[in-house]
Amino acid sequence: MKQNISTFIKSPHMKILLKGFLTAYALSATLHAPLIPSSYETDLDYVIASVYELLGEYDLKFMLLWLLSIGFYGFRNCAEVTCASQLSKAGIHTVCPVEFSKDKSLVLSVFFSFCLLMGQSYHQAGNASCCLGSVVNVLKFILALTGFSLLFRRLIRLCCAFLDARCFTSQKTHFFSRHGFRKAFLILSAAYLPFLLLSFPGNLCWDAIGQIEQVMGSAPYSTHHPLLHSLIMGGFIKGGSMLLHSPEAGLFLYMLFQDTLLICALAATIALLSKRGADFRLLVCLLAIYCITPVYSNMASTAVKDVPYTAFTIGYTMALALLLEQPERLKSRRFLVLFFLLQVGVILFRNNGLYVVLLSGISCFAFLFRNYRGVREKLLCLLASFGASILAAQLILFLLVQGTSAVSGSVGEMLSVPFQQTARYLQFHIDEIDAQERAGIEAVLGDAETVAAAYNPASADPVKALYHKNASGTELAAYFRAWFRGLIRHPGPYFDAFFVHIYGWFTPSVSNAIRYETDGYETVRQGGLFPNADKLLIFYYRFANRISLLGLLENIGAAVWGLFFLTFYQKRRGNRAALPAGLPLWVSLLICMVSPCFFGHPRYAFPILFSLPFLYGFTLTSSPARDNKEYVASQSADESPAAQK
Repeated sequence: MKQNISTFIKSPHMKILLKGFLTAYALSATLHAPLIPSSYETDLDYVIASVYELLGEYDLKFMLLWLLSIGFYGFRNCAEVTCASQLSKAGIHTVCPVEFSKDKSLVLSVFFSFCLLMGQSYHQAGNASCCLGSVVNVLKFILALTGFSLLFRRLIRLCCAFLDARCFTSQKTHFFSRHGFRKAFLILSAAYLPFLLLSFPGNLCWDAIGQIEQVMGSAPYSTHHPLLHSLIMGGFIKGGSMLLHSPEAGLFLYMLFQDTLLICALAATIALLSKRGADFRLLVCLLAIYCITPVYSNMASTAVKDVPYTAFTIGYTMALALLLEQPERLKSRRFLVLFFLLQVGVILFRNNGLYVVLLSGISCFAFLFRNYRGVREKLLCLLASFGASILAAQLILFLLVQGTSAVSGSVGEMLSVPFQQTARYLQFHIDEIDAQERAGIEAVLGDAETVAAAYNPASADPVKALYHKNASGTELAAYFRAWFRGLIRHPGPYFDAFFVHIYGWFTPSVSNAIRYETDGYETVRQGGLFPNADKLLIFYYRFANRISLLGLLENIGAAVWGLFFLTFYQKRRGNRAALPAGLPLWVSLLICMVSPCFFGHPRYAFPILFSLPFLYGFTLTSSPARDNKEYVASQSADESPAAQK
């Protein structure tokens, strides 16, 4: 009897029951603030309440989740086994279920679980107390983390097996085989045009209004916003006022210009993947994402700098992927000119686009450097990667600044994170700072009590608005010394201020959809094509976000998870050229993390959300075994004396 019990405990069936229980526990667990002992009459009451809190509720919902989880884990790895057997028959080696134990899927699944649970805690309490605030909360966090990790690891394996078992390329001709760009352009235009017409002359955000005011003469020119975009958008509206006596007509013409850029970029992804032999179903899937995801049509009807910037980023990502896959494209003058123009567009249409091109360009150059031996070729790689575009963009920006006498933007725009940390620290420990620290803080941000009162976890803008633009380098150095001393003394508020500032970028359970709703603008009439048209659009976008599929497709946290999974899958597959092609998206994620905050600012992540479908298509249409060794071998053969003769 004892032997049978011992055998059952060690059997796979017991493991499945345990995995199912932990997964059901994670799915049904609700995070709460720590229980306060003083709220209970006796210590025993507190202990009993803590046990209840830890165990949770084992109701019908929990039992159903447990049964479903048992079935989920009990189902044999048919997909993985089938995938491995099919590909082995075709002579292609892939990661089999046994080899999965050696991959990094566990690390990725634990990371997803950690982001999900900590995100819930920061969303509810503004700190990590729901996960780490007490012994009970820590134990509950560990159990939920384990359950979610088991679930996500299984899902990651199934997704990889699904992608490995299918071929996403086809030699058959289909609808997009000829004139793919033109057809995709017409389909996307038909999908976005109704929303653009309903929002006539166009929806404005506060940033756009500030940019228009510069051109209309109501405000001085500034590089706080991309100056080129301000001149283009404001120029359309000013031209409409002067030539057509209708600023609304000018705004609508700008909307057509903006949407043309976006639609061209999205249509180009379909045309490019079609030329790579992408299966018709894959192209239809990507096109459907472009058409039905609410944020695409939402931004297509909103005048905002992020739309043209995102269009150039999509084009830049496409060109970068092609260059890394086939470095010999550098020998094509046409490709070099296009690549150069796309880089310049990324830099000029958003101020932080400079860092996207610079950091991804350095990685691109390092990748290409290994493929060329000649000095001339290496210099060409350097210039093509980022050198020439940055020089040209800075020259254009310099000429625009001189021509408009634009004032420089504030350095404080890049200091959202430390400013938020300082403000949160002052809320709890303002009495502990000495005179020197207070002087360092107040020289940059003003009165310390005012800084503490301005802290808002949802946005860094209130604190950044206190920044003294005339602060010298010496004063900034003194501020950072005070910032560092506070970090050493009390790191808790610093970590809380940082995580509450960024958790939304990594947590799909947090909704960050947006529809800009300004109070009105006297220069340009808004409200839609007919009365209350804007309210109908607002209702649609808020309602669409509540639909699980549509809300997930435009969720920024889900897109970031998709980026992590794509990188994991590319590395697992051996797509070494496709890995650095995602650098513009990773740099964009870093920019998101130092942005004012994710609430009201998900547009900072548009380069990730809008470029990710193409990168998936590019990866799935690449050969699993493709890497740059083949190209190095061919280059060596070309440079041999026999080949030169």
